[in-house]
Amino acid sequence: MLSIIIGLVMIVITAYLVIKRYYPQAVLLISGLVMIFLSIPIQSSQILDEETTTGSAWLDVFDLIRITMSDTFSGLGLTIMAVGGFALYMEKIGASNALVQLAAKPLSKVKRPYLILGLTYILGQALCIVIPSAAGLAMLLMVTVYPLLISIGISRLSAAGVIATASCLDIGPSSANSNLAADLSDMSVQVFFVSYQGPVVLLTVVVIALMHMAVQYWFDKRQGTMPGTEIQVPVGSSNAIVKAALAEEERRRELVAQGKEVPPASSIDVHSLLESGDGAAQTQTEDIPDAPKWYALMPLLPLILVIVFSEFVVSSITLDVITAMIICTLFALICETIRIGSLSEGLGTLKIFFEGMGRQLANVVSLVIAGQIFAEGLIQIGFIDTVIETAQGANFGLAGMAIVLSLVILGAAIVTGSGNAAWLAFGPLSPQVAASVGQPTVNLALPMELSSGVGRSMSPIAGVVIVVAGMAGVNPIDVVKRTIPVMAVGWITMMAGVFIFG
Repeated sequence: MLSIIIGLVMIVITAYLVIKRYYPQAVLLISGLVMIFLSIPIQSSQILDEETTTGSAWLDVFDLIRITMSDTFSGLGLTIMAVGGFALYMEKIGASNALVQLAAKPLSKVKRPYLILGLTYILGQALCIVIPSAAGLAMLLMVTVYPLLISIGISRLSAAGVIATASCLDIGPSSANSNLAADLSDMSVQVFFVSYQGPVVLLTVVVIALMHMAVQYWFDKRQGTMPGTEIQVPVGSSNAIVKAALAEEERRRELVAQGKEVPPASSIDVHSLLESGDGAAQTQTEDIPDAPKWYALMPLLPLILVIVFSEFVVSSITLDVITAMIICTLFALICETIRIGSLSEGLGTLKIFFEGMGRQLANVVSLVIAGQIFAEGLIQIGFIDTVIETAQGANFGLAGMAIVLSLVILGAAIVTGSGNAAWLAFGPLSPQVAASVGQPTVNLALPMELSSGVGRSMSPIAGVVIVVAGMAGVNPIDVVKRTIPVMAVGWITMMAGVFIFG
């Protein structure tokens, strides 16, 4: 009972501090250390085995951090860093933007607004496989696809709601969360992606796309923002323009309610709503590199390589994700050097790759390490063993444990706004819990990992939601009002898919 009390208290304190925007790495690390230190007198815990112990249980706690860091840096951490370096390089040379622009072209051929919304979500989720940053992908979609959606009369909130959820399922070899799930499941990320994520995600994506079409239509009809009723506001417009457009729309709604006629919204130039000479009327859009169209192929190359050189195609050759990232980065470096026409400047762009690796070390790999220490604290204090024994006594099988733990991660992602923090904190517990019910880790890790991204898309404080809302000139709360119903059904579908295909 004492272990349950300590575990629950530490979980509550940790969640509270993370919600209050304390540095999550420090919070998870300190919380984990506190529990491990308490476990020494309470549980008489042996932190390290006889071969690795320092000779002192108290010093073993600190050596555990060293071992965790060493193991992470040489394996999963290096993978995450290499992926992050490649992703940043693709962004800076304009390859990611070229891919999004190319992929978005077919949408312009579709004439039905709500069908385009559904297809936009599918497009975003597909691009998420090769552009792993949720906020980064959202920004690209806001600059490329969002203007297309607005131009055909789709409301800002409908467009923002769809784009905010474009990466709600963290999938593929480029995803840090997927790599951790594969690592915990003791399999390659290629196998995890194709054999386990694939069937579940395909089903879930279709349902989410259909839900977006229905939910956004319902909200637009209820709020009077059906296609053609909103004034078109360019993405990145200043606050003055956005406020002027909102005020004009409110005035138009009042006139309609009085039975008066108003001119079509499409006939209104948003800049004319401001007094001439207003400096705030300038549109503020992010400078995105202009790259050759064929650069769109570059972000796809690592995915192609790791799938082709695996047991699925060429089984005689196995290519690691890190190796694929290095090959593709060097290829892109050569192409960029030739395009620039300067050897010095071209070779200098390789610094971007290492800067990307450094960012991932500071933001994600450090979180992986802190999450592992936090999970180890829950294990050492006896919290996990007690929970497992209680669950077994209540006849909880795999389904029950999967639902409970996935809900925990879903809730944590919603309240913290971070899918990474939620999954990396509780994910390392999955092997022990899965073993307790006699099931492979992947059957538990898969729904837990996917729940983290779904929860992030339901949070008004998530970075991706804030970015999209800011660029669209809408309130993040209004955005998640439109994402929550879609994500709720998506989560249920995902869980059902895990049990169907598992």
